Formats: sequence, structure tokens, C-alpha cells
Amino acid sequence: MSEKQELLKPFQFKSGYQNTRIHSRNSLKHLENAPDMTFETVHPDNKAENFIFTFLNPDAVFSKSFGYDDPDNPRNNQELHYHDFFELLYVIQGEMYQQIESERHLYPAGSLCLLNCNVRHQEECSSDYRTVFLRLPTPLIAEILNDMNSYFFEIEQRLKGHLQERFFTDSLDEPYAMRKEYIDFIPYKDKPEVKDYMYELFDRLTQQLLYPTIGSSYLVKHTIILILKELSVRSHYHTIPLNVGTDAEAQLFNSISSLIKSQHGHLSRKELEDKLSYNGNYLNRIVKKYTGLSLHQYGMTFAIKEAAALLQHSDMYISGICNKLHFSNQTYFYKLFVKTYGMTPNQYRKKHNTDK
Repeated sequence: MSEKQELLKPFQFKSGYQNTRIHSRNSLKHLENAPDMTFETVHPDNKAENFIFTFLNPDAVFSKSFGYDDPDNPRNNQELHYHDFFELLYVIQGEMYQQIESERHLYPAGSLCLLNCNVRHQEECSSDYRTVFLRLPTPLIAEILNDMNSYFFEIEQRLKGHLQERFFTDSLDEPYAMRKEYIDFIPYKDKPEVKDYMYELFDRLTQQLLYPTIGSSYLVKHTIILILKELSVRSHYHTIPLNVGTDAEAQLFNSISSLIKSQHGHLSRKELEDKLSYNGNYLNRIVKKYTGLSLHQYGMTFAIKEAAALLQHSDMYISGICNKLHFSNQTYFYKLFVKTYGMTPNQYRKKHNTDK
């Protein structure tokens, strides 16, 4: 195997890279729209290096290993979660299980899973595997789709209308934005060259993020397009597009979200019943299905997010913020804030004032 291909194995950075952040992400705000890669290597039987975590994007490189008994080992904090970006999972080596909503999926080496922003999922650390999670921010995907209209060559125009384009456009389209959709890609066993090519593409992407040069931003986008194009070849992958919930449920959840947000997160089940003419228990089940949270818990996510914005962009006292957001118990507000952001409101304000 070439030196280039070795990059997809657990990273062995030269001195100065390992456990070092090259730049502060806050110094390059536009990188919020850049892709990043998170590598996970799990060795269930290795107590010393049980979990190896590596992160890289155009601004940062970070690598760390965790022992089995390390309290910070990510395997100790596994729970269903979702993101505000698309995520493409690629299994490099071994096989891994992933819980997606209420279903448990097995992904052998070479398989992939593309998830939209609303699907709750969590990988299991019970098996020996090496995998990478490619973060695809929605503005980046929107830019790639929009650029299709200005491609020069006819062969590029053929990209339009592929399964992944419909997947992304449906997820970005407002009426369907709350739908939970994902696609499993399982390579056909009689085509090992398919697995080799996908490995090469992810390795190429890793190289471009690690060792950038003039034009690397274009090369990164080009490689992402090649990955998506390869996934569109029906003779290479057995594709399984899945939808969690109906369009009607998604639209109802969207209405619930808008109403709760308009009331700073504080809207009772009875008030929702009156406004939407649905049984409160049913509304709670819809929210639970789409977020994993109860109505009250989901409402608090809006309130705490708004509180964070006020702390960052206003001089209001914390007591004033509590009053504005209808928190009658300031201790409860502090508890929720610390649970969400890992710091007190005062610490959050001080940090973000420093970053300005």
C-alpha cells in the first residue's frame, strides 16, 4: 500500500500536528461552510487505545486516543443525536453498527450512509472498526447544486437529476425541510474495484485537507462531487433510500416548531392543542419522533439558544434575560444552560466577548 493510502489508517502526525489546533476556528468564520472529516477507530479489546479520534478541516488538525476506562472516552457518552448539516458515513475497515432512529443497521467495510439534518443516529462502539464522518454543511451543498447550472461540459450536465441531487434538494426545500431521510449504500460483493475507488476518493480528500495548495478549495469540492457521482452508479451500490415519517407529520412538526419558537420556547401542551387542533399527546409523540425530546425539552432548546444569542449580542443582565424568556426559576435556567453549553451564562458571555 502506498504512503498516500496510509492516511486513511489511524493518523500518525509529525511532531507539531498531534493534539495541536493549527488555528482558532473563530479566526476564520467562513470555514463554517467548509467540509470537515472526523475519523473514529474503535478497538474493543484494546484497553490502552480503545477509541482513537481524529478531526481535520481547512483550519484545524486534532488527534487523540482514549483508554477503555477514560471517563472522557466518547463510548461513554453515546446517545442519539442529529446535526444542522448533512453527514456521509464511510466505513473504511471492519464493520460497525449504527442506530438510526428506532432501527439498528450493520455497515460492512466499504459501505456508506448519507443522512439529512433531521435524522437521529448514533454509532455503536461494540465492534472493531475504522470509519470517517464527512460533514457537508448545507450552504456548501447548495453551492455545489447551484454551480451545476454553469458547468461547461455536457458530461457535467449529466450530474443533474441523480438520486443524491433529489435527496439534497428535497431536504433544502422548505416544505420538506423537516423530513427525516437517509440512504444506505452497500457495495456489491462481486465488484472489489468499487470499494478500492471509494477508498481512493476519501484518501484524496484527506490529502487535500491535510496538505492544501493553491486551488485546493476547488479540488475539495471536485472530490466531493466525484464521491456523490460514484454513489449514483446503481451497478456499483445497492442503494436503500429511507424516509422516517410522512410529509404530513413533517409539516405538522414544522408548525409546532414555528409556534414554540415564536413564544421563546414556552408554549404549553394545552396552548398547542388549541392552536393546532390536535391532541396534546399526539403532538408530543410527533416532537419525540423528530427530535427524541418531549415538548417541554424541545421548547427549552429554543429558549436556551435565544439566551445564548442575548448573552453574546446584548448587555442585558442575566436576570433580565430570564424574565424576557419567561424563566421564573433562575437556578433552573443556569442548570439548562450549563447542560447545553458546558459553561455558565457568565462564562459564555465572557468567552464570546473575548472572541470578538
